[in-house]
Amino acid sequence: MFKKPISIAIIITLLLSAPLYILSQQEFVLTLNSLPLVLLSLFIAILLATSLASSAAKSNLSGNYGTEDGYADHRESGEVKWFNANKGFGFITRDSGEDIFVHFRSIRGEGHRVLRDGQRVEFEVSEGDKGLQADDVAAVS
Repeated sequence: MFKKPISIAIIITLLLSAPLYILSQQEFVLTLNSLPLVLLSLFIAILLATSLASSAAKSNLSGNYGTEDGYADHRESGEVKWFNANKGFGFITRDSGEDIFVHFRSIRGEGHRVLRDGQRVEFEVSEGDKGLQADDVAAVS
């Protein structure tokens, strides 16, 4: 939805200050009768702010930048160089020619996840303990 924290901060500030401005213009006096309505408004504003901040944080953590859905921008293609199913790891040759490590936990799917030598795959590149590695690996049909 929103990719920059500054835009979220501006929107939240406007949403929270607009009702206060309206109330101050009408010389509003807080009474016991109006307290539930004020508290409900405050609760909704906080809920909305939390929701916006949470969705922005998830977007930033997953690296969704560049495209509208944030998906295709960081994915690469390659071919499985070799994969040892017993050890649970192997290497993918990126289309750029560079080899990259792949672990069985990074392969999409349930249960026994393996790759075949020569299989075309799409993946995201991330920094692992020992260098670059393929994540979210999916076979290309």
